[in-house]
Amino acid sequence: MGQKELSLLLKIVVVVLAVFLALTLAFFLPPLAHEVYLFCLDMELSETLSWVLGGCVLPAVVSLSAIPCFAALWLAWRIFTEIGRNNSFCDANARRLRLISRLALADTVVYAGLSVFLCFLGIAHPSIVLVMSAIILFGAAVTVVCAALSHLTKKAADLKSDSDLTI
Repeated sequence: MGQKELSLLLKIVVVVLAVFLALTLAFFLPPLAHEVYLFCLDMELSETLSWVLGGCVLPAVVSLSAIPCFAALWLAWRIFTEIGRNNSFCDANARRLRLISRLALADTVVYAGLSVFLCFLGIAHPSIVLVMSAIILFGAAVTVVCAALSHLTKKAADLKSDSDLTI
């Protein structure tokens, strides 16, 4: 498989992930928010607090956390474009990977904080805890992997630069 074919395949993965994220926000988030609202009412919280959590806080956090996800997908698209140009190991790709790592870390911290907040209120619904735990673990994994790839890409770019100067 050549560089261009690999780049195209990776870009297809980015498009599929972007569509999946958009569909998840459109079709999964509203029923989840309604479930949280009903759960809060069952816990005999005030209707105002139930509406705030189920109608505002959770949907807002999830929607806002999609912004770094779409930004990371855009950065990945740019990295894959460089791969197609046979310029995989460059300083720009190392910076993009480092930025993806930071975006993933920010999302992970937000979800961890929201999980602690819901547990503190005593209204952590089991489905919410399960989803948030998966998001936190996935975010932590992406953070570490992208940070490591950024470091390795930077070292490879430096070696490539030294090699180009030698020749």
